[in-house]
Amino acid sequence: MKLLLYILCVAVIVSLLFRLLEAPWVAFRKGETAFAHGNLVAAAQFYQQAAQKLDDPRIVDRLARCWVLTGDLHDAENLLDRTLANHSGQLGTIELLAGALQQSKKPQKAIPLFTQYLAHGGKLDSFGKLQLARVYRQAGLYDQAAPYYLQAAENPKQKTVARIELAEMRSWQGDYNGAIALLREVLVAEPTNRKARLSLARILSWAGDYKESEDEYRKLLGKP
Repeated sequence: MKLLLYILCVAVIVSLLFRLLEAPWVAFRKGETAFAHGNLVAAAQFYQQAAQKLDDPRIVDRLARCWVLTGDLHDAENLLDRTLANHSGQLGTIELLAGALQQSKKPQKAIPLFTQYLAHGGKLDSFGKLQLARVYRQAGLYDQAAPYYLQAAENPKQKTVARIELAEMRSWQGDYNGAIALLREVLVAEPTNRKARLSLARILSWAGDYKESEDEYRKLLGKP
């Protein structure tokens, strides 16, 4: 009888421990399901439950993404700040926090995230280079942005968008000829790229080339 009672008690304790250990992962999996279905509010709630018990970068990443996508930028920034304080050097977290700061119109706070990462020997992928270029551009630091746009453009996946944004930035600096030449190069490779053609039409008008600008607008509208 005592042995049976002992076995029963052990079984109950094991069951309770299993539930305590398993519950956060159940919440995480529920969060993943909700995230996959676009239910970001519910996903964030499940990820928060999991984060209370688990120190896992995947959970922090997902929770922060939910908050960024739902506009809860303050909580996302605080969470990612704490994460970087405990786990510095994580490029994905840096990029996510920088994105939240960009949305909050605080690019100056995003710049040190990248410069410190690079100072410690970190390497940026093409997306990171493009994002740093955008951060510098948003902060009005055009000369610092240009080299990272050029580096990002070396990757075929980022080439077109990097070159268009670089051309736009050059036009803001008054380098209309450089901007126009860059956009024409993009359109030679991608004649149907509407963003490049629209930017070209605008910059031609700013440069005083009204006839050429009108021609480009006509092409956008499909008119002869």
